[in-house]
Amino acid sequence: MGKYGAKTPKRHITWCNSKHVNLLNLGRLSGWNYKSEEYEKHRTATTKVVGDKKTFQGKKKALKNSQHYPYRFGLRVLRILPKLQADGPRVFPAPPADFDPLQCFMSHEFTDMWEDADIPQALWYIRGNRSLNVPAEWKPHFFPSMDCFDFSEGQA
Repeated sequence: MGKYGAKTPKRHITWCNSKHVNLLNLGRLSGWNYKSEEYEKHRTATTKVVGDKKTFQGKKKALKNSQHYPYRFGLRVLRILPKLQADGPRVFPAPPADFDPLQCFMSHEFTDMWEDADIPQALWYIRGNRSLNVPAEWKPHFFPSMDCFDFSEGQA
């Protein structure tokens, strides 16, 4: 938001189903002086590393003031709004009348469990969660046996 006149150089990521959203991108922020008095006056948060973790500590008033989009950003969105709207909503076709989601789920083979992203541990946690809200007819098929996971390293 620094390119739009914000007092702090917050990074923002935008998801949109329109290719025109890229018109909001003004390029990489450069030349920002992080050591200037002006930046220090408007700094919203500080970071420090404690052990392996990075922690953030914010100044309440500065954080509150930074939660609004800059005026120039609003103008830019307003200018490209017709282009964003011209793309229209992306409507996906409805599945066939005889589509059975449970049958589709049951027929799926879970061969790659993305162990490198700890997906098995996440599924183990989800499956054991008392607040899991799964339709009764699905429960017997939602990983009925966790034998397919290798927790030999004690990661469960």
